[in-house]
Amino acid sequence: MHQHILHTLKELAAEKDVTLLYACETGSRAWGFPSPDSDYDIRFIYRHHRNWYLSLATQKDALSLIKNDLDITGWDLKKSLLLLKKSNIPLIERFQSPIVYYAAPGFKQEFRQLIRAYYSPIAVFFHHHSLVLKFRETCRPGIPFKLKGFFYMLRSLLSCNWILHDDTVPPMELEKLLKYTSPRISKTILRLVALKATKPESYDHKGATSLFNRLDGLFEQLEASRSALKVNNSNMDLLNHYFINKLNDPTYD
Repeated sequence: MHQHILHTLKELAAEKDVTLLYACETGSRAWGFPSPDSDYDIRFIYRHHRNWYLSLATQKDALSLIKNDLDITGWDLKKSLLLLKKSNIPLIERFQSPIVYYAAPGFKQEFRQLIRAYYSPIAVFFHHHSLVLKFRETCRPGIPFKLKGFFYMLRSLLSCNWILHDDTVPPMELEKLLKYTSPRISKTILRLVALKATKPESYDHKGATSLFNRLDGLFEQLEASRSALKVNNSNMDLLNHYFINKLNDPTYD
């Protein structure tokens, strides 16, 4: 499947006359809790030829393709850098993915250095916090709930917990996010991960009352501790310098 995905990405890049810089898996396959019928959520970054960026016209800065079980979305380099300035978490997470389909020489390392400079714990915290609130409404003990929604809520809750304990960007994989939870909670969660691997996306689960009680306690701790979080770097100089260097790099033209 890896080679099939890479071939599809290269075909799309050739069709649109862009240069592929980075491509990875996101979603449940990268997060570590796929179902047997999970799609492949593929995200990539690309760049145009230098003259494309000199046009006075506003141009499309994203590409997408749905093909069978492949869900593919790409962002232009300039768009990606502007989103990084805002500490955009979907972008940042792509460089934490354990499944990388392609990386141009040096690009992943360069971009991760930029992430370290522009990562904003408070912005990422509130992104995940909003997802916790969204999925918490539909995932409660005593009523059937989708494991997919539960794991979205859980992963965001654990990411918030990570941010309050660690200066680094939260990892993408759920199992790594368990680092700052109790062994008892971790064991229960991993049992549910194993269950989800055997069930279709439509499966309704019921139970886990004791786990919900512990997660509610964790949520209350996060609510009480979030005020100490840091903001990000607001200076654009580093991003501008990187972007100009990439446009002037003859490797890509």
